[in-house]
Amino acid sequence: MSTEVNVSSEVQEKGKPSIFGFITSPVVQFEKMKSSPVIWGPLFLILILTAATTILAVYTPQGQEALQQQKEAGIEVNSTFSMIGGVIAVVATLAFTSLILFLIAKLGTGKTTYRQMFSLNLFVTFITAIGQLINTGVAALAHTSANVTSLNGMVGAKGAMGGVFTSIEIFSIWGLILTAVGLQKVANVSKAASIITVIILFILGAAISGVGGAASEALKGAGL
Repeated sequence: MSTEVNVSSEVQEKGKPSIFGFITSPVVQFEKMKSSPVIWGPLFLILILTAATTILAVYTPQGQEALQQQKEAGIEVNSTFSMIGGVIAVVATLAFTSLILFLIAKLGTGKTTYRQMFSLNLFVTFITAIGQLINTGVAALAHTSANVTSLNGMVGAKGAMGGVFTSIEIFSIWGLILTAVGLQKVANVSKAASIITVIILFILGAAISGVGGAASEALKGAGL
C-alpha cells in the first residue's frame, strides 16, 4: 500500500501532464493531472485540430453538397464569423461536458475539482479530435463518408441503424475507455461507477446518432 502511494507521489512530482504523452501513457498523465491539471495548451491544440477538420470537411461529398444547396438557396456564409462561431461552440461544449463529468464524479463519491475534470475532458477530446481529423481527411481524399473508422464504414447502413453503427467508432470507444480510467485515477471514482458512467454515455451517444440518422434519411426522402 505504501509502495503505491510513493509511486503515485513520485509520478505527480514529475510536473505537468503531456498532451502528446497521453497517447502512449495515459495513466501517467492522469496521475500528474491530480496535482497539475493543464488547460490552455490542450485547448489550443484541440481548436487547431477542429479548425483543420472544418476546412477539410468542405471538400467531402457531404460538404460539397451542402455548399451547392447554399448556393441554390442564395445563402452566403461568412467564413470569419463561421470560424469564430465554431470556436465558441467548441469551448462551450467542452465546458458543459466537463461540468457533467464533475457532477458524475461528485455523485460517484469522487474527490475532484472542476479544473481537473476540464483538463481530463480536454485530454480525452484530443484523442477523439484526432479521429475526426483522420475520418474527414480520408473522406475528402477518397470522396467517401467521414466514418471510415466506425463500424458503419464497413457495413454502410443508412437511417437509424446507420447512425448507431457510426457511433461504434474506434476513437470514440478509446475516448470512453480513457474517460473511465480518468475518473478512477483523477477523481477516485470507483471502477464500477466509472464503467457504468461510460456505458450510459455510449448508449446516449448511440441513441442520438440513431435519431440523427433517421432524421437525415427522412429529410432526403422528402427532397430536403
